[in-house]
Amino acid sequence: MNDLRRITEEQRISKLLFFGMVVLMLVLLYATYKSISGFQDSVHVIRGQTAKKVALDGVMSALRDQETGVRGYVITSNTSFLEPYRAAKVDHIRCLHDSYELFKNVEDRKDLDSLRASALRLTALWAQRIRSVDLQVERDTLIETLPLLVDKVEMDRTRSIYERISQRLVVQRNAALEIEESVGFAAPAMLIVFSLLAIVATSILFWRLTRSLRDTAVAGKELRANVRDLADEVLTRTQLQGMLQKLLDTSPNGIMSFKALRNEEHIIIDFEYLSSNRVANEMLGRTDLVGKHLLEEMIEHDDNGLFDAYVKVVEENDVFVSEIHYHGSGLNNWYRIHAVKMEDGFVVTFTDITEQRRLQESSVETDRLELTAQITRTVAHEVRNPLTNIYLAIEQLQDEVEADHEDVKHFFQIIERNLERIGTLIKEMLESSRKRELNLIPCKMDDIVNNALKAIKDRLDLKLMKSRIHIDPDLPEVMADCELINLAITNICTNAVEAMDPERGELSFTVTRDPEAVYLAITDNGKGIPPENLERLFEPFYTGRSGGLGLGLTTARSILKSHEVSMSAQSKVGDGSKFTLRFPEKIFVKGT
Repeated sequence: MNDLRRITEEQRISKLLFFGMVVLMLVLLYATYKSISGFQDSVHVIRGQTAKKVALDGVMSALRDQETGVRGYVITSNTSFLEPYRAAKVDHIRCLHDSYELFKNVEDRKDLDSLRASALRLTALWAQRIRSVDLQVERDTLIETLPLLVDKVEMDRTRSIYERISQRLVVQRNAALEIEESVGFAAPAMLIVFSLLAIVATSILFWRLTRSLRDTAVAGKELRANVRDLADEVLTRTQLQGMLQKLLDTSPNGIMSFKALRNEEHIIIDFEYLSSNRVANEMLGRTDLVGKHLLEEMIEHDDNGLFDAYVKVVEENDVFVSEIHYHGSGLNNWYRIHAVKMEDGFVVTFTDITEQRRLQESSVETDRLELTAQITRTVAHEVRNPLTNIYLAIEQLQDEVEADHEDVKHFFQIIERNLERIGTLIKEMLESSRKRELNLIPCKMDDIVNNALKAIKDRLDLKLMKSRIHIDPDLPEVMADCELINLAITNICTNAVEAMDPERGELSFTVTRDPEAVYLAITDNGKGIPPENLERLFEPFYTGRSGGLGLGLTTARSILKSHEVSMSAQSKVGDGSKFTLRFPEKIFVKGT
């Protein structure tokens, strides 16, 4: 980490140096450009002043040549002096024109106009002198030289103008020369400094780049070593994770881990699935839960209190152990749950104890029924013998008294009816406790349902109630004692009819199948059973209506249990009840 920070700092400094050097070199480049530009401007000025001086000197030189030619001709009358005069006159005009092209300054133009005017006057005077000489030569008279003094005065005036212009040109050129000298030194100096700075900057950057590359190479080597170590660690962890997953998959319990999901107030609002073992996936019938949210996939956790229990495990580092009946998300089983905190989440193990609970309940029920049957047989036996004696005594007493006392006949009838009622109850008690031998034969589910419906059809018609049947096609036959199964289902239907209101009641039979069992659901729309009474529903002698002995459902469950058919009840007060009979695959007739 320190090496990475140092490399980052080196890169930052290198960038700053690079940009600083670039800025400085740009500044020097601009200064060099300005120096060279100033030098070029001064050279241009010097060249301009020189050209002006050359043109001006050409004018004066031509005027001097004209003056010399005129003087020579006037003095000697030799026409050979006129040749340079004429040539100089042409040069004088040309140089004067060039001067006008070069002189743009107002003051210079003003002096140049004066110079031209003076030159024109001189030219006119010289032309006049030449004509005078020509006339005097023709007349052969003495040539006068006095007018040449006049020409000299005008020539001096012209020279004065020339000197004034020349002096100003010299001053301007000297100023430009001074600038040229100063700038001429600065420009090479700036170029030298610029070159030296470029060399220094390149050297510094090369040095830092070399060091950075060296450090990067060292860091890269260390990074590759760290990557190898990390890869080895990842491989080791992957192997350990694989071994751990294999170990978890061999566990007979379902194991899942979760991570807490919190809102802005740091309150747990859900849990995210992190992992699960094979047994957990098989129990839930899902393999796609990892990464999803608990309450979104299994909302029942919020209703049955499990979510709050898991929150307490995470927030208070509590241990949660419980046995619950989970109903929802395709599950309807009993589970033993053990949850412990893991970082900001928890790990939960759960075991399906549905069969264990069923066996426990079956064992308890068997013991209870056996004890009840034993007590019932004992009580029935102890009551039956005295009851027989009472019945015989009443018959004897009736024969002796009834002939002489007709008014007591009514009382004997009351006694007989109650004795018969007691006898019927004893018979029912003995019937419910009797061990039955099963006559197992193949039975169709259609016949089982239709026979039960026939047995209670009179009751339904009497109370103007409806019935409805739905049976899935292609159902297997089951091995059962058809008469006893019919008795058990009839007892259930009788209770359902008694729980419904006349003219409003509807009894439904629904037969469905899954790969492991056939289900017969008997549903009514009666008054329903309170939750506190639902657990006692199959207890002997418990009844919710008057006149009943409370053995109908007990007898039904006993018969069903002997067929290995389980029965469960669901009910809601005001909505009715539903009894579900589960015929397991083991009692299916093979080949059906």
